[in-house]
Amino acid sequence: MTKFKTVLFVIAAILSSGTVAELTDPAKIGSINDSWSHALSQGSSADLIRFYTADAVVLPPSSEILANHAAIRGYWEGLHKVGVTNYTIYDVDLKITGDIAYQTALWQATRVTPEGNVIEFDGNLSNVFERQPDGSWKIRLQSWN
Repeated sequence: MTKFKTVLFVIAAILSSGTVAELTDPAKIGSINDSWSHALSQGSSADLIRFYTADAVVLPPSSEILANHAAIRGYWEGLHKVGVTNYTIYDVDLKITGDIAYQTALWQATRVTPEGNVIEFDGNLSNVFERQPDGSWKIRLQSWN
């Protein structure tokens, strides 16, 4: 009888594993947003770029399409050099369909000019995340305004 219970337990675990993974995915994406914001606020482009897929595309406001890691990294480094800090992302909606997650969010940031003036700004953010073979999520497409 014990062997039978063990087999049933293993089958139940296998059948429910997809559901458990799906329940933790929103938390994983929320954690990515927090870590991404922290890396950007600290000016750590090396940490920041690891959140993007190798073929990621970023569409920043009033700028060209950034279609490789070097361009994405350079853009964020440029913003940090002009004093942009304190990025925060507020999730509005997140839909996960298979290995793709669609996020809409709001963002806020602060810029301190060389003269010491503080400028607060905000906008909308759209992210398309792609689940990687190891189960992690990375940004495949990002659009800011």
